[in-house]
Amino acid sequence: MHIILGTAGHIDHGKSSLTQALTGIDPDRLPEEKQRGVTIELGFAHLTLEEFEIGLIDVPGHADFINNMVSGVGALDIALFIVAADDGWMPQSEEHLQILNYLGIDNVIVVLTKSDLAEDLEFTTELVKEELIGTSLEHASIFPVSSHTGDGLDALKAEIVKRARDLATSPKHHIPRLHVDRAFSPKGAGTVVTGTLTGQPLSAGEELISLPEALSATIRKVQNHQQSIDSSVSGMRTALNLPDLPLKQRGKPGVGRGSLLTLPGHLEPVSTIDVTLTRAKREVSGQSATSRAIKNTETVVLHHGTSRIKARVILNDRSKLELGDSCFAQLRLESPIPACIGDRFVLRDGGQQGTLAGGAVLDPSAQARGFRTPERKAFLELRQEHPEQLRHIILSELSKSPASSQPGKVGGWVSSCCPVANTPFTREHQQKTCEKLAKEKKLISRGEFLIAPKWWKESVGEAAQLIDQWHRSHPDAPSLPLNQWRSELSSHSIPSQLHDIIEDHLLKSGYIKQQDGLAHENHSLELPDRLVSIGNSLLKKYQDAGLEPAPRIDMAPDESAKQALQFLIRSGQITELDPKALLAADHYQSLRHKVIDFIQGQGQATAGEIREASGASRKYIMPLLESLDAEGITRRDGDYRSLAHTSQRG
Repeated sequence: MHIILGTAGHIDHGKSSLTQALTGIDPDRLPEEKQRGVTIELGFAHLTLEEFEIGLIDVPGHADFINNMVSGVGALDIALFIVAADDGWMPQSEEHLQILNYLGIDNVIVVLTKSDLAEDLEFTTELVKEELIGTSLEHASIFPVSSHTGDGLDALKAEIVKRARDLATSPKHHIPRLHVDRAFSPKGAGTVVTGTLTGQPLSAGEELISLPEALSATIRKVQNHQQSIDSSVSGMRTALNLPDLPLKQRGKPGVGRGSLLTLPGHLEPVSTIDVTLTRAKREVSGQSATSRAIKNTETVVLHHGTSRIKARVILNDRSKLELGDSCFAQLRLESPIPACIGDRFVLRDGGQQGTLAGGAVLDPSAQARGFRTPERKAFLELRQEHPEQLRHIILSELSKSPASSQPGKVGGWVSSCCPVANTPFTREHQQKTCEKLAKEKKLISRGEFLIAPKWWKESVGEAAQLIDQWHRSHPDAPSLPLNQWRSELSSHSIPSQLHDIIEDHLLKSGYIKQQDGLAHENHSLELPDRLVSIGNSLLKKYQDAGLEPAPRIDMAPDESAKQALQFLIRSGQITELDPKALLAADHYQSLRHKVIDFIQGQGQATAGEIREASGASRKYIMPLLESLDAEGITRRDGDYRSLAHTSQRG
């Protein structure tokens, strides 16, 4: 099993010496580090302890190199928190411990180095324990060690093995991610990058993408501690030879520290992220810049993975964040990063003088609009409960309130092909999890969408109510026009992508029918009370007029009469042969039967013969004959018409 072990602690407290004592490898590789006796850059070593292959990252302790320290500890499985017996608790002891806490690294072994230099080791140990009171390490055991004499090394190694055996297994369903901490180009090899791999294995021949640069690359070789291997696995210090990937240069995109290598199509760089933000209760001695409150809209430096970028902090429900406080915040970044839900981060002040706060990413697809609404806060409170669990991530995503003019409306829906953007989980695992949630009725699957049950019930209810309201307002209308219905749905924050799905559901459930629009299944046409007398009068006029009614404009000269006439036509009480030819329904049926009977008796007849026999004018006979032709009752042959079927009467 591969694990990553790392150091943390104040400058000159023996981190590099302990690394060398444990591994036999001097992690200080730069000439300047050798000359000054100070670790500046990240150092790397390795050792084997029983069944564990351990990659060890040594970090600088000097305040000037905290940026490098943060880049090295983000992926640690176990941290060695180091305090020197001859120096005691120092400012970077406090700052390094806070950084470990902010990054969620809670598997920490406290090591008291230079134990051979302590005048009273027991007393010195008690002093360190006092400093740990009120911290996450308050009840931690302390392991005295001397890198010079070797005292305590065996006990420390035994504790490392014990902690390693207690580690949870690496997630099987996480995409591979490698935050680059070094990028260089050895002669004849092309680009080589190093970092700690998390997630699924990487092998030679696989295609990767470097983010945020969006540059593709193919793995030529994989190495672990300068040894070629077939595949790198989670928790392994990994070197990848990517010859077609350029190095970062001024003015040219390329890979470098801060880049992320992963599989294509899974992550997108983002510039606005919603987070939970926490500040330690204790200040760091000598760092006046970080003992003050964080102010709303303050510019800070975000450390994420191995990258650092300027960001503006927007606090959710306050104007400042004091020591010991927590809140939700939004980080608006100077340039995008490939952040994932659940990723931990550290904030340092804009002048890089001290560590301010830390936290976890809750929503990497955040929007500036609506950040301070009650609905947004409720979503963040829900997401905060289990940002590491995919089930919870999906269900909380469905709870998002859509940006709308209706505060309080429950969201929502997501695409089934990509339910949640920028999670560490593979697409296959997301799909299987969604299928399980659908079986449990935690979500509803409709076409290409996954929908929250409560949102679906509310939206279908609103869609049906729109039709019912239309019928109440327009009892003389057969149906609500489809385009108008869709427009009303959009105004109720129901997205256009779901209009067809809701319509199909209402039709299949038998609630509505299609009739040149949408109508309730049991809807029957009714004339509004104010038009009843007008309608009755009109109908009587057409009935009394027989086959010679007055022109339409005379029968319905005003808007009320026109509305009443339209209702009589829709309800079948008046038949509209064409816009200028209207008859009372009983007169129309009588004329229709008379025409059919005459043609049947004659065998065939011209329009003139039919007109003369029926007693109706050409104004009514011609559209009637055209209608009979269209229905297939009559057949026209030149000037003559005959019945298509001799027994058919209509």
